[in-house]
Amino acid sequence: MHAKPPQSACTRQLIAVPDSPGTRRRVSGWIRDLAARSSVAWLGAGVPSGVPAIAPAQAAHWLGREYDALVFEAGADFHPDALAIAAGLLRGGGVLLLIAAQAASGPFARRLQRFLTEPAVHWLGSGSALPAPLPVRPEKRPRLSPGQLRAFREMLPLPGHPGPLSLVLTAPRGRGKSTLLGVVLRQWRAEGVKDVRVTARSPASIGSLLRALDPDSGTDGRGPVPDAGVYTAPGTLLTGDLRPRVLVVDEAAALPVHVLLALAARAPRTVFSTTTAGFEGSGRGFRLRFLQALRRRGHPLQELGLREPVRWAAGDPLEEWINRLFLLDAEVPVLPAGLEASAMMAGRRMHWVSGERLAGDEAGLAAVVGLLSDAHYRTRPSDLRRWLDDPALSVGLLRGPGRVLVGVVLLLEEPGLEPELARSVWAGERRPAGRFLPAVLAAHGALRAASRSALRIVRIAVHPRLQRRGIGRRMLRAAERHGRRRGFALLGASFGADAGLLGFWEASGYPPLRVGFRREGVSGLHAAVVLRPLQPAAATEITRLRAMVARDWPAWRAGPLRTLERDVAVSVRRSLPPPATSDPAADREEVRAFARRKRPFEPALPALRRWLQGRPDVLRTVSAEDRVLLEAAVMRLEEWPRLCACSGESGRAGVIRALRRALRAALGDDG
Repeated sequence: MHAKPPQSACTRQLIAVPDSPGTRRRVSGWIRDLAARSSVAWLGAGVPSGVPAIAPAQAAHWLGREYDALVFEAGADFHPDALAIAAGLLRGGGVLLLIAAQAASGPFARRLQRFLTEPAVHWLGSGSALPAPLPVRPEKRPRLSPGQLRAFREMLPLPGHPGPLSLVLTAPRGRGKSTLLGVVLRQWRAEGVKDVRVTARSPASIGSLLRALDPDSGTDGRGPVPDAGVYTAPGTLLTGDLRPRVLVVDEAAALPVHVLLALAARAPRTVFSTTTAGFEGSGRGFRLRFLQALRRRGHPLQELGLREPVRWAAGDPLEEWINRLFLLDAEVPVLPAGLEASAMMAGRRMHWVSGERLAGDEAGLAAVVGLLSDAHYRTRPSDLRRWLDDPALSVGLLRGPGRVLVGVVLLLEEPGLEPELARSVWAGERRPAGRFLPAVLAAHGALRAASRSALRIVRIAVHPRLQRRGIGRRMLRAAERHGRRRGFALLGASFGADAGLLGFWEASGYPPLRVGFRREGVSGLHAAVVLRPLQPAAATEITRLRAMVARDWPAWRAGPLRTLERDVAVSVRRSLPPPATSDPAADREEVRAFARRKRPFEPALPALRRWLQGRPDVLRTVSAEDRVLLEAAVMRLEEWPRLCACSGESGRAGVIRALRRALRAALGDDG
């Protein structure tokens, strides 16, 4: 295996045209002509006939493919994530053409308009010819760049490693990770290593890997992805008996952390490969959560990286423009050397700014994004737009000497719910946007508390060199003062629950209010909600609600939260006050709301259980089938597969419908 220079010395073109009916006709004809001989697609609503379409909201599903030319509609319905992804799909020599319409108003729109005037963007008038792409086609048998070759040599001995080992390969998009993996797998096959499996979110996302593994498939990247017989879906790996000798997980950060940890246990030797670009929520967040969790388990790790691009030239103007527009390369601010946290923070106060004001300070904005991206699993370009444009968002900045940013907190205003709306939320009939904390309170029956205005801590980050020095707690106290001055009644947050985070929040005066019944798709953890009242009346209401949660906790822990991590469950239970006494009238109302309205099953479960326990005669009034189902679901807290078998239904939704019917029969005329 020999090294070669990067595959392409070709940069890519970023073209913009002003939107008009005439321009669209011209662009439509141009892209249709290219479609006959090139790989092209259109991202937006006005897709001409005969041209492949990529829905902007679904652009991530096309990761792993390559295109010669893309048309992107950059108008009022602008999708920041889709534009960043589109730039990663375009191969060297390709053309990204923006149809630039009048964008929506706001700080982010003004930022975009400013970037569109930069030299990297070539504006074409009505009389100018649209350029033809000059893409460099992938070689049938790819040769490796020097950086790829170094990683190849590190990876090659993996199947023969004497013990468990995980290789972690990270790189920005376009560096040839998937191609490298395909070449490595091909070499393993040549050396007789057969028991290797590849998994990813979908087979389409590993097209480059499969083409490099099977270069005789006859496709140059425009045709179907070859089937090399190595792909296995993550779910199949985790539920079957397959335990390969080596498991390769491509685009790993697209999978939840708990899935990655489970995959790491399925094979003694694993390769986790992922992109470090912020638009995929990977890179730093991947290292923050997944790799730290592996290390805590004592799992041996070896990290590899690729720097130089191979799908386009180094210094590509499109890549540089996208990175600066969305601050994908923003770094944690550099601290002055030799300063302790106590000295750095002496006399320092939080400063509160709006997103609009932050947008006018490019260096300050980059520092904020760098700090937040380092501290959180997923940060996307759409997050940047929301932080700048949302008038309900306040940004708290804590600066040290020389104005270096050492901490940031984002607070989102959430109005309370009107009484009728709160009742509808409790009944499961409404989910109002922008009112997360009040809706949580309403869902748990605290309707009075749900009427109060809240501030939600969307994100909080402390400089990594200054963590565990009390700065985060100091920032929370500043947020509380800020909320009280502005008349808010509640301050809270939601996050993936692990024992360490719960410990920080509880020590800061934010005990857990609830734990979500399902795992989040990104973190793989149950979402915890913590809340601190800022007004005496709200404090009384939250104290009452927490006692109700303590009363209902045993049923939740034995049922829908049976798989909750033990240390998290212990932390939650320890924080709860003495339980409230049951209220038969309130329980009966919960039963009616579940049976006759859309009250969700899990919040209603403790009341359903108490109601049936208090009325054993009820089960004799329903059919034998309904009695079996109610006893299994409510009294014995069986899991969903067993409930499907009991009810003859094929999934959770069918079981819920059957339970509602059974309880309507049990209620009879009572309600």
